[in-house]
Amino acid sequence: YDGEYTAGKPEGRGVVRFDDGDVYEGEWKAGKMEGRGIFRFANGNVYDGEYKAGEMEGRGVERYANGAVASRFYKQGARVGEG
Repeated sequence: YDGEYTAGKPEGRGVVRFDDGDVYEGEWKAGKMEGRGIFRFANGNVYDGEYKAGEMEGRGVERYANGAVASRFYKQGARVGEG
C-alpha cells in the first residue's frame, strides 16, 4: 500500500497492488476502500466507481478488456441494476 495512514490503517488516498496483479487506486477509510476508486483487474477489466466498507456500492462504470463499456449499480458488492 502506498498512501496516507491514520492510526496505522489506510485513510485518505492511496494505491494497493495485489499479488494477483489487480490494482486499486482511490479513497480509503479505516483501512477499507471507501468513496471513489478505480479497480484495475489483472485481466484488463476496469471498474471506476463508488465503494463503501470495502465493497462496490452505488453507481460504477465497467470497462472490459474487449472494449465493451457498461454502467451498473451495486449494493454491498452485488450488481443490482443497469444505469
